[in-house]
Amino acid sequence: MKKLAQLYIVMLTLGLNAQIEVTTLTPEFKGSGGLSLDDQGNLIIADFGDFLNISDPDGLPNDIWELDSDLNLNLYSTGFVGASGNDFDSEDILFQSDIGASSIYKIVNGTRTFVTSTGIVNPVGLVFDSNGDFYVCNCGNNTIRKVTPSGVSTQFASGTDFFCPNGITIDEDDNLYVSNFSNGNIIKIDPSGTTTVLNSTPGGTTSGPSNGHLEYHEPTRTLFIASHGSNKIYALRIDDPSNLITIAGTGERGNADGDVSVATFSRPNGVAVTQTGDSIYVNSAVPVTNVPNRPLNPQLVRLITGVNSILGVNDHLTQNEWELYPNPVHDMVTIEGYVRADQYDNLSFKLFDLNGRLILQKDGVEILDSRIRENIGMKKITAGIYLFSLEAEGKQVFNGKIVKQ
Repeated sequence: MKKLAQLYIVMLTLGLNAQIEVTTLTPEFKGSGGLSLDDQGNLIIADFGDFLNISDPDGLPNDIWELDSDLNLNLYSTGFVGASGNDFDSEDILFQSDIGASSIYKIVNGTRTFVTSTGIVNPVGLVFDSNGDFYVCNCGNNTIRKVTPSGVSTQFASGTDFFCPNGITIDEDDNLYVSNFSNGNIIKIDPSGTTTVLNSTPGGTTSGPSNGHLEYHEPTRTLFIASHGSNKIYALRIDDPSNLITIAGTGERGNADGDVSVATFSRPNGVAVTQTGDSIYVNSAVPVTNVPNRPLNPQLVRLITGVNSILGVNDHLTQNEWELYPNPVHDMVTIEGYVRADQYDNLSFKLFDLNGRLILQKDGVEILDSRIRENIGMKKITAGIYLFSLEAEGKQVFNGKIVKQ
């Protein structure tokens, strides 16, 4: 019976993973800047402004919004000239760059506090490293700035590889990755500040190559890139950077939902990847014209699901044999596999909804004589389709989808 159950989950997983879908989550609103997910799975959305080529003519400040787990849009903070890139520090405090004010702020309980403007010139992307330092993309002078927890600001990287550096993200070894706005370059910066161009995204039919933000997903060692110029979302595996993978977007400007064969984006800018890597949030402009002044607002938040199917993540996540049964599940599901005792430590089972929000977590999954056999209670989980992940020290060992009946 167990062999039949194993065959069933393989067939079911293939069937569920066969399609990448794009869905619109919000009504139209002003949210043209960067995206970040907090520890609770709430999406933070900054507003860069209404136009790309000119300052907002209304003279009103731009806001930051929160899309909560019930898909409600709540005001998070206000008072920005142009809220662009953002990231959370180790204490889950949001730091926000303001491109119009050439300043960095932090936000606590909705109140923004000035952090620094030293060496900051039209900042966009922002990211924290493992030491609590943060790095800022200076679009205005083609440099990357480093700011320590004590507020010391120094230049970290510069050179001809940068052309309005826009998005920035970081891997587990503190290598930085930057996406240029004014050309398609994706650039790696090692901890010494040395730069390497990994790849370049193409342009669209009405504009040259240009990138919005990008984000690194550690378990799959993948960069996800919002291509502003080609109206597509790309993936780049850092172990194989020569291969630029199209995740979604036909290249035509629009906001059509559905299967990736028909789904469209309009100047996608922000990108936020859920913990499983299977779902990606993107903001997309409602205007599909460049006239006047390249309008950006209003925006829509879109969700791409089923991403792991195109990346084939389980092909490289493990060489072990795993089972998860029964699937569909009623009250209890069992995960079983064989590993070397010294191969993994501190194993955790995590269950996520399709929006990437953590629903259930069981830590301390035991390895006995190189074998794992863990029962997971699912009785209180609402019926539906979920993503599961077995993780060790932040790395995915085994993942897939499960149906709760």
